[in-house]
Amino acid sequence: MVSNTAPQNRISTLDEMVRLLKNGDYNPVLSQAEHTTLSLDDVLPYLHFNKGRYTRNCIARDDYFELVLLCWEQGQKTAIHCHNNQECWVKVVAGSFAEELYRINNTSGEMEYISTEMLSQHDVTAVEDANIFHNLTNKSRGRSISLHLYMKPIEECRIYDEETSQIKRVSLSYDTLEGKPC
Repeated sequence: MVSNTAPQNRISTLDEMVRLLKNGDYNPVLSQAEHTTLSLDDVLPYLHFNKGRYTRNCIARDDYFELVLLCWEQGQKTAIHCHNNQECWVKVVAGSFAEELYRINNTSGEMEYISTEMLSQHDVTAVEDANIFHNLTNKSRGRSISLHLYMKPIEECRIYDEETSQIKRVSLSYDTLEGKPC
């Protein structure tokens, strides 16, 4: 759960966040998500853009967490997907996004639109409901950057194929790992 109160000792760098996560000290990271401001210098070693699709750049991971920087060109978006019961938060480092929420209708089996929320720099969104699917779209006039924390690495996820109206499993991969191409 993301806290709305400003903490006494704020996390001020990406290195500090990674150190806490690697030490298993997750509470400060989770509770300070909305109040942590990361500079572009912090994420510079992990920036990797691709004109054809957004990129997934793993900053750090172990058996208990995965911290991934997504880099987006204008208009790029994710498929409608879920996080396989993993707690996740997303922090907008730069730019702006539209997050659309969906759920599967238990009777008809169809994907139902719930709402759209606009996210701008420093905003945080959390996906904690196993039945919720979402997608993110870069709404900036240029590039956007988002930081994603998963409380257990996600090797695959379920996506909703809008062309076939079917849900399928897809394997996830990185474009870079700790700043180096995969």
